[in-house]
Amino acid sequence: MKDLREEGGPGIKTLRAASRTVTLHRDWRPLEPVWRRLEETGCCTVFQSYDWVSAWYENTTKHGLARPLVVTVADEGGIVWILPLCEYRRMKLRFISLADLGVSDYAGPIMAGEDRIPTEAQAEVMRAILRVLPRCDMLHFQKMHGEIEGKANPLLQVGHVVAMKERCYGVTVDRPWADLSKDIMQSRLRSTIRQQKKKAQAIGPLSLAHYSDPLTMRPIMDILWEMRRGRFQRINRADTPEVWRSFYYDVACDPKRQLDITISILRVGDTPVACSYGLTRGKAYHSVMPSFAVGEWESYRPGMLMFDAMLEEFGPKTGFAGFFDFTIGDEPYKQRFGAQGRPLMECMSPRSVIGAMAYVYWRYKAARRHKAKPEAESTE
Repeated sequence: MKDLREEGGPGIKTLRAASRTVTLHRDWRPLEPVWRRLEETGCCTVFQSYDWVSAWYENTTKHGLARPLVVTVADEGGIVWILPLCEYRRMKLRFISLADLGVSDYAGPIMAGEDRIPTEAQAEVMRAILRVLPRCDMLHFQKMHGEIEGKANPLLQVGHVVAMKERCYGVTVDRPWADLSKDIMQSRLRSTIRQQKKKAQAIGPLSLAHYSDPLTMRPIMDILWEMRRGRFQRINRADTPEVWRSFYYDVACDPKRQLDITISILRVGDTPVACSYGLTRGKAYHSVMPSFAVGEWESYRPGMLMFDAMLEEFGPKTGFAGFFDFTIGDEPYKQRFGAQGRPLMECMSPRSVIGAMAYVYWRYKAARRHKAKPEAESTE
């Protein structure tokens, strides 16, 4: 792939080849129709959906955190890949990464459903993507699964890839939760949930409600956010920065969104005691931002009660063919629910002298982490 040149106006670069065109865009909005079409008919994670990324770009641009970069790959039939990236500064280094900065749990391109870029050609296409990007000190791709909806994740071919410290966790709900939980869930936790459920029901009836209408979502978001703020205060953690509060509100309350966003609320009587901000694609549900009430309700284990109720409902909703995803993070409760851990990969690739120095330090930390991992596992 050759002939890197400016084309199509400011902010657009194109790298041409005999059969494919790799293009860098600064403005994501003109891509909305093709992005949505590719998302609907192809393969992607919810975190690269147009609604999610568009709200991300709007808010990070507004707050000056990052600049958008979107790479498209096209053949004679049109665009086959879309890769939403960004550039930002961190520790005086210029980074390029996926549109994430801590709020997007998985990474990969949006890919056409048909295999229009065969596996043997993907490494060449990835090299062309790297060449079309602007200068930076470090390329950092992380939170990468090996596959995206059954297709190999081409980002794994970008360079030296290692497993991240954190894993992601989920449960395949293939039969009623009352039966499945006996096989995969810690018996002590099952007993605790039964006891706390009885204690809560002595105060008022337990109910689980789900809200997804963007036109009525704002007061529901207020409930979740106040619960989250109270929990953060309880553990002496700083409140979520305004850029991310605005982002979560914007994407949930957008009347034009097509992304399936649901806020689930567990109540005791009329009192909300736990919430989950979740995204759904197909038969996979992703719990992105759970929270629960503290103070007098904390001893009732409201978060556990909520997830238990959600898993009980989830199987019938998906015909016992769904995946309940607790997403990234090694919180102990996930494994106690019987969720299976899966590795997430990351890659750092230096693009300057100062970037190379930072890369050596990153490789050193990664090597120490992986050397210590077997020792830690053997003591359990």
